[in-house]
Amino acid sequence: MFDYRVSYLVTTYNKLPYLQQVLGRLVAARQADEEIVVADGGSTDGTPEYLRGLFDAGQIQQFVSERDKGESHGFNKCMFMARGEVLKIITDDDAFDYPAIRAGAAFMREHSDVDVMMGYTGLLALEDLHSLSLYDDVAANFRRWFDHQEPVWMIGLPMLVRRSSLAVTGLFNTGVVQVDTEFTYRITSLNLNLAWSSQVLSVRIENPQSNFRVMGRQTSQDEADRMRYFYDKRIGHGFADYVRHKSGWLEALKKPIRPLKRSWFDTLKVPQYQEHVPMPTHYVPVPGEAPLAAAFRIADEFMMRYNAGHPAEFLYKSRQLTKALKK
Repeated sequence: MFDYRVSYLVTTYNKLPYLQQVLGRLVAARQADEEIVVADGGSTDGTPEYLRGLFDAGQIQQFVSERDKGESHGFNKCMFMARGEVLKIITDDDAFDYPAIRAGAAFMREHSDVDVMMGYTGLLALEDLHSLSLYDDVAANFRRWFDHQEPVWMIGLPMLVRRSSLAVTGLFNTGVVQVDTEFTYRITSLNLNLAWSSQVLSVRIENPQSNFRVMGRQTSQDEADRMRYFYDKRIGHGFADYVRHKSGWLEALKKPIRPLKRSWFDTLKVPQYQEHVPMPTHYVPVPGEAPLAAAFRIADEFMMRYNAGHPAEFLYKSRQLTKALKK
């Protein structure tokens, strides 16, 4: 038996202004059968005192503040501490839609063979609050896994994990920066049951402290490529695999052709994938409102509007284990 239906797992390190936005909303949204578990990596900006105040007031159920080995280590500690049936990852600088999350958790309770739930994520840059986009490429990646069992990367912000499934999925890898990329490549290379929610469960608020900006585009791509080569068993280590997948010549060849292809398809009115198409947020500045508070407000309003017009639907099919251990 589990003590809670959902455990919200939060990691943080020296991001108190962001954390206050995140936990303020989460504390207000939490229901009696849900718990909040926080792992602070030993912050020096007042975070430990802030968490102690929330804990003493009964607003968060568990927390630890000590030096750790990064985000993945913090999430792993939270997973061990959690007492809920479903684990929901909550990052310390992004926005989340809790009704949509609960709908996903309810679906997982109704379908006990679902190990992991994914869904849509939005992208909002702190420097430009007038437009927001959806990660449609992540939805396309899920469909590739769903239809063809390809190992793919997906964003971890909307992810819910069944606690009992950790024995199969494993914990987060403490040796990488892009924790969710490695985890999703791993779970899509295994014989697991994943489901997809049609709703927006989260909005990534890109900011100066975001991992992608700190790490840099090329370094991020290099790390992601290493993960793909490891988990995608269709890619070997021979010369032909190097030429086709790792040398970069095919991408270099396609790059100058893409604008011509898009123009030709537009002329023929052929539908084509448009990555991160910006959508207006209808942002109206509020006198005295700080940019960070405005970003979270805009993200909340966007998710509310979008999900009101897109009732929760789930893409899912049961996958049974096909191999058994032999004595």
